[in-house]
This record gives sequence, structure tokens and C-alpha cells, in this order.
Amino acid sequence: MKFRLFSTDKLSFEVPDPVALIESHCIQSDFYKNFDLIPLEKRKPEHANKIGARIKKEIFLDSEFKKAMKEIENLKILKPDNNLDKFLGNLDVNQRNDYIKEFNEKAIQRLLDIDGIGLSKATKILHTLHPHIIPIIDNPLQEMYIEKVNEQWAAGKPEIFVDYYNNLKEGDNWKHLSEVHEEITRNNFGLTKVRVFDILWWSYLRAKKRKQEQKSIKLSSIQW
Repeated sequence: MKFRLFSTDKLSFEVPDPVALIESHCIQSDFYKNFDLIPLEKRKPEHANKIGARIKKEIFLDSEFKKAMKEIENLKILKPDNNLDKFLGNLDVNQRNDYIKEFNEKAIQRLLDIDGIGLSKATKILHTLHPHIIPIIDNPLQEMYIEKVNEQWAAGKPEIFVDYYNNLKEGDNWKHLSEVHEEITRNNFGLTKVRVFDILWWSYLRAKKRKQEQKSIKLSSIQW
């Protein structure tokens, strides 16, 4: 299956057996054991550290952080009945972009104003609490956006989120992601579509880095 990393760029990668790749990640990764298996009703912002956020515990106790998290819960994108399928399927482009703009201004910007929280950490916190709809935009993915798509898309710009959701909806990404997620769900791994795509692009970027470091290595799990 082929997946595209960005909607505005031709960069794509092929995963011959994405289900096997994801299962391998789940079997071997402490992130899956310590993070993904936490029931949603028991999740707290500090659980973001279990997926590598490395946020100081004082930040979670800060009054501004607590205030920000309370305000964030009222955003349209985070409505209790909202999920990725409805967000991409039931809203037109303008509605979706309005939701993203509000999310960027009142959630991402709010968290970025707190010392010690960057875009990667902010998205890990929000994904922890809302894994069905909020993606992780980790540092390697940010760097790829800046390098391959637009160097102006630094932290705090809504364009990265607009492109992320557009990318899922356009082309074969949604079809392939839905097929993989259906099988992963049938096998009881308990991952959301957002998390499945996160594992796929993270694996691609890791494989790309390993290939650059060790040019003679031959990869059968990911190709580009």
C-alpha cells in the first residue's frame, strides 16, 4: 500500500504489509504497552510523557496549564461525538478549516504560550486525551514539513494541521488507512486511525534515517 506524507507534495512511501508493521511496533514498543493501552477514561495530560513528551511535572501543576486545558475542552473539533470519520466526511472544507483555525488559536497557541511546551509536546498532550481526532506532530515530521513543503510552516501556524487532515482525506490515504485500521481493530490492538497513521509515518521517517546512515541496508518493510 502507498501512503502520501503531505497533501501539497508528491512525497510518498510504500508499505507492503502495513498491518504486520503496526503489529510489530505494538509487540516491541514500550510506547504501546505504556501509552496506547491506557483506557481513555483514565488518561491524564501527564500520560503524554509515556509517549516521549518529556514534560516537566511542574508544568502539569501550573495554574495556567490547568486553565488552558479546561478551556480547550469546549472546542468544536473536540466535541464528544466528533471523530476522524465525521470530521473528514461530514464537514465541507470551509467548516473543517474553521474548526482547525479555532483549534490552533485556542489550543495550540494557548499551550505554546506556556514555557516548556513546544508543538510536539502540545500535540502529544492533546492526542493523549483525544486520540480519535488529534494527531501527533512530532519534531521529525515538523522538520519534513518545513524542508519539503513550506519553510514558513513553523510551530504555531495552522497550515500544518490543515495539510495533515487534507492529506488523510485526499487520494488513496483514506482508503488505505481505513483498510488497515479495520484489520487492526479486528485483531483487537485498540488503535485509532490517527494513531495508525502516526505509526506508519514515524516508521517511514525512521527507516529513511536508517537508510541514510547505512546506505547498504536493504529494507523490505518500507520503500519509497
